[in-house]
Parts: sequence; C-alpha cells; structure tokens
Amino acid sequence: MVGVSAPITFIKELEDPIRDLTVPEEFVKDFHFSTDEHLMIMLRVTGPDLAKVRDFFEDSEKQVFNIKTIESTQEEQISDEFVLNSIYMDEGPPLSVDIDIEPAMVRAILDFQRM
Repeated sequence: MVGVSAPITFIKELEDPIRDLTVPEEFVKDFHFSTDEHLMIMLRVTGPDLAKVRDFFEDSEKQVFNIKTIESTQEEQISDEFVLNSIYMDEGPPLSVDIDIEPAMVRAILDFQRM
C-alpha cells in the first residue's frame, strides 16, 4: 500500500467559485498512481468533517479536479488535472449512545484519469 507524505488538496471548478478540500494524510488509506496516468485514492474519514468529504465528492463523476500532494515512497510531487472516472462512497455507523459502536465515518474510493 502506498501513501502520501503531505495532505491531498482537491480543487474543483464549478460554475463560478472554485471549491477545494484538503484531506490530511492520516485519512488516506491508499494512494496508487500507475504509469498509465491512472490514480486511485482510498479515503477513510472520521470525525466532524466527514460530511464535507461526502458533500464535496457527491455527484462529481466526470468533473475535473486539480490534485496536489506528495507521494510518500518516492517523494514525488503530484500536481495536475484529473477527471474523476468513478467513485464508490459509503458511510459507516452513525454516532450512538451504545457502548463499543464504531465512530461515524465515510469511505471513498476515487478513480481518476490524468487529463
């Protein structure tokens, strides 16, 4: 499994404003950039910001993102435009008063292609 040594910043351009989202490296569970310009990122976000991640990527297939980070194994800086080919996203269990229940989380598998 490959990771990142810096937060990942996702920037997408909408009609007027540019929206961005920075995901700390501890939430990046897998980051794989292949030689055919394909990028797969798996995120697992817990805590109060999980709704931001869900809302940011919801209905974003085929949109263009500028992605900036540093890949950890070769310390390669990545900063380029990618199209989000597909996304799989689900949410973990909600917060509850029950004992031993997992905290709320969102998992996202993002499949990008370099433009």
